[in-house]
Amino acid sequence: MAYEALLFEKKDGVAIITLNSPDKMNAISTAMKASIAAACDEVDKDETIKVAILTGAGRGFCAGHDISEMAAGTAKAPTTYDLLNTANNEACFYKVQKPVIAAINGACVGAGLALALSCDIRIAADTAKIGSAYAKLGAAPGLGMTYWLPKIIGPAAALEFMFTAKIVLGPEAKTMGLVNQCVPAADLMKASMEMAATIAQYPTLGVALTKKLVYRSMLDDVTNHYDWEKWAAQITMAAMMKK
Repeated sequence: MAYEALLFEKKDGVAIITLNSPDKMNAISTAMKASIAAACDEVDKDETIKVAILTGAGRGFCAGHDISEMAAGTAKAPTTYDLLNTANNEACFYKVQKPVIAAINGACVGAGLALALSCDIRIAADTAKIGSAYAKLGAAPGLGMTYWLPKIIGPAAALEFMFTAKIVLGPEAKTMGLVNQCVPAADLMKASMEMAATIAQYPTLGVALTKKLVYRSMLDDVTNHYDWEKWAAQITMAAMMKK
């Protein structure tokens, strides 16, 4: 199918999903969000796909939400369905039945980091810049950031990371446990494809059920959490608009 602001290709049982708005450092627009949801659906339904890799075009992985779209008021207004199904319509990858590897090639901040955290495995280039920019904007984190980050690096480390809006390079992100691997930038896709190939050699059903069981053990309250996060984001957004 045709995607907007996103490239989708298949290679040897691996779907490569590339966020494709390089002029905006792949910031998440309304169109991109819809394309991500459609790509996730295609990965799930296509039985030739065993693993997916998420990466970004150009110099960035994802610079967060498309602030210019929000400021211009051109973003599509949420429908009643959107408002009542917060967790189900957010751009995220934990819901994909098959493994998803985030290949973090460059700037990965704000909602971009949240997107990477919702993937199962993260591999970062040594030059990648990773952080949470929400505090600088006076905004509450979104896209599941406050759910995933404490689970991955621990509550205290997560709070410090978000409160200070710290930016770290790939090697420090590896030390913190934010990413599974840190490799030279030139080797990022090679390392990601090698990881995908290792996983893809095993029966899809068993791998998918392993993922489902792991997330089931920790996600009983995820929908409620996404709702709370959306509530906080709406409050901070209203405050920002008054300035």
